[in-house]
Amino acid sequence: MSTTPASDSSLAGALPCPITGAPPVRRIQTMSKSLMQDIWKYGQGVDVSALFKDVKGFSLYESPTGLVYFDPMVVGDGAFYSSYYDKWEVHKALTFRWQTRVDFLRTATYVPEGAKVIDIGCGPGIFRNHVKHARYTGLDPYASPDVDDVVIRETLEHHASSNPGAYDVAVCFHVVEHVPDPLRHVQLMAQLVRPGGLVILAAPLFPSPLTEIPNLPINMPPHHVTWWNPRAFSALAQKVGLEVVEASELPPSPHQIFFFWLHKLLFRRTSDSPDERYFAHRWAWHASIALAYLGSQAVGRFMPMPSTARPVDAYLVARKV
Repeated sequence: MSTTPASDSSLAGALPCPITGAPPVRRIQTMSKSLMQDIWKYGQGVDVSALFKDVKGFSLYESPTGLVYFDPMVVGDGAFYSSYYDKWEVHKALTFRWQTRVDFLRTATYVPEGAKVIDIGCGPGIFRNHVKHARYTGLDPYASPDVDDVVIRETLEHHASSNPGAYDVAVCFHVVEHVPDPLRHVQLMAQLVRPGGLVILAAPLFPSPLTEIPNLPINMPPHHVTWWNPRAFSALAQKVGLEVVEASELPPSPHQIFFFWLHKLLFRRTSDSPDERYFAHRWAWHASIALAYLGSQAVGRFMPMPSTARPVDAYLVARKV
């Protein structure tokens, strides 16, 4: 993968890095609106045209921090997530084998006995089962009606303004890649914890097997708008004024086995430099993903995740000083 800066003309009008505000080092590729809409329509059966109505096209940039991000950062609304999550039973997939989720297990080791923990974007709040030794609060404005009162239905902005320094640990699993302003998101997380408290994040990794799967809908707007790695997470912590305790890559969890086999069974993957592409209308890509999808549905039910599987998540633990 090349990190050679693109020409000045190719970066004219580029969206600055959402962490530092610096110009990107390169534009990886451009994508038409119609291509992105078709990937969602035919790949997931979801119509995103209403969210893209004011968009002319998309670009994918790399920041000096190593963060990869989309321009524009179009994110899903409540209607999108309600229809998408219901259609594909996303919460069921996220809670599948929750006992062995690597990000949960690693994070639980950082939570002291009796600590006050807030889980931002918690969904059904399953992380609480890993921190029974602590005092858990979930935060999710879109929590389903059947979630109990340990989950507060408030925005991060509102809760941080009314509860500064109220927690010992703030965690956020697979949320930061969905928000258009990750810097503000982590600033608010830091606002919630006391001095000496921890801010912990996990997000999909770049580069990784996930970014080698062509035309992967979940890894593009209006779902994911940023791609992370330890270097980008470290830059984010530094910008917020946090001390990095751990910035690393996590091995895949058993609940991610579908993506392991989907990637493993592909006969065509995304293109490396000099023709680096992640989204394109290529018949070989379409055929590869269709066949791999069918194969992964069958193989994933019987074959375990091998211990040699490559990392798919970036992970950050940072301390408020």
